[in-house]
Amino acid sequence: MENQEQAFKRLHAIFEENGDGIRKQFILAGLLLTIFERFKIYVIGQVDEFFSHHMEIMDGQIKVTRGEEFKKLIKERGKGQPGEHSNEVFRAAMKWFGELNAVEDWEMKEVERLYNLRNEVGHELFRILADDKKNPISVVDVMLIFSVYVKIVRWWVREVEISTDPDMTPERYDSIDFDGIESTDTMILREIMHKSLEGMPEWDEVQDWVKKHAAEQASGSATPE
Repeated sequence: MENQEQAFKRLHAIFEENGDGIRKQFILAGLLLTIFERFKIYVIGQVDEFFSHHMEIMDGQIKVTRGEEFKKLIKERGKGQPGEHSNEVFRAAMKWFGELNAVEDWEMKEVERLYNLRNEVGHELFRILADDKKNPISVVDVMLIFSVYVKIVRWWVREVEISTDPDMTPERYDSIDFDGIESTDTMILREIMHKSLEGMPEWDEVQDWVKKHAAEQASGSATPE
């Protein structure tokens, strides 16, 4: 019996345990899907906007006509390796950000991995819950895709929006807290993530580290009177 439990840990957890692990996976699955979908929309939308030469308002929303340079980038850089996701538009947009050093190579690889995980969550969540051969979704997975999302948002504001602002002055530039920049989406997603994960040991551990690190930085930067 013990050997069977070892061989079928997930099934044993489903039928014999209290359900905490299952609830955790559903929460993490929902967060991963929600954050990744908003991330995809943002990444593609910003690159579309950058290369587009025509925009119009349709049904109360800004619609852009995809520029030829972006179409060329999709054709040349959008294809993935066997086993990777098939969203060529997203991959090409991410490579554009990567070539401009908005994200690092290891982050690009993690986004590819998490895209495949996102697809598994969308189509094979049952297997993630029941099959011991499938890696479970982790708090780190959710935090990682969110951190890359925020990093690109901050890069875009700093390198595109602010650098092309004709009213920007050195004084205004120096007063900007670039590490605190958020989009409306990332602010909402951050709060959703916090409310959903609060109480999970892995999340609480990270939050304790962040608070400790912030306190150490504040203490180190404090100027004695």
